[in-house]
Amino acid sequence: MAEMKRRTLLFSTGKQVKLFGNSVGIGRTLEIGEGYMPNILSASMEDDAHEELSMVHNPHKLSREEVMELADFMMMLWLQLKENIRKNGMESAKIFSRDTGK
Repeated sequence: MAEMKRRTLLFSTGKQVKLFGNSVGIGRTLEIGEGYMPNILSASMEDDAHEELSMVHNPHKLSREEVMELADFMMMLWLQLKENIRKNGMESAKIFSRDTGK
């Protein structure tokens, strides 16, 4: 299984992909890209007199249910991409969705 360490994607094949951002995302068209800003839900660590305090940043004030809904949506996109690759192979543009959300 792939994992991410120090802004590097590490694959079980040994391949490594250096990232500029801190995350990988998938869009509605099933295209994959890097994420640079954790601006929807994130944590920051602050050193207050040698005690680490973590703060949750939730600028859109998403509820627990809304975050779960977003996670379900993102998982659905990844699963759809996997299914399209199984059906069409890696060389076909059919792995992507024509639905641009417009």
